[in-house]
Amino acid sequence: MSKNQLVNTHDHSKPTSPHLQIYRWNISSITSIMHRLTGVGLYFSILIIAWFIVYYTYSFGSISDQKSCECTTTLILKALFFGAIIFVIFSLYYHFCNGIRHLFWDIGKGFDLKKARITGYLVLLTSLILTITTIATTIYLKLF
Repeated sequence: MSKNQLVNTHDHSKPTSPHLQIYRWNISSITSIMHRLTGVGLYFSILIIAWFIVYYTYSFGSISDQKSCECTTTLILKALFFGAIIFVIFSLYYHFCNGIRHLFWDIGKGFDLKKARITGYLVLLTSLILTITTIATTIYLKLF
């Protein structure tokens, strides 16, 4: 059989996967992508936290020297650090809540479209509420 005959024997009427330009995003695909991204983010945050602990354990007195500096760079770094803390807190709560959702999927519960949509929004809302509660509690306890 020649190469042209092989090409012509394939059925070209089969549907192909939609391109990203025409793909309609739904809550399940968004939560799936976010679950992967938060997992990767948590992995790298653990590496950074471990590096931070080791670095400042063996750099004698450098933290007290940095506390006296109120330059622009320090303020920018503090803002970035606060943003990273919010990301890690949200990632922990989101990954936990979505993991529970996946455990229910493993036993066959919540697969129909309506329940999947509701639980997707519920995971996002619960993660956001828990993150805001944690940050508000931390700020409250730090001020009082």
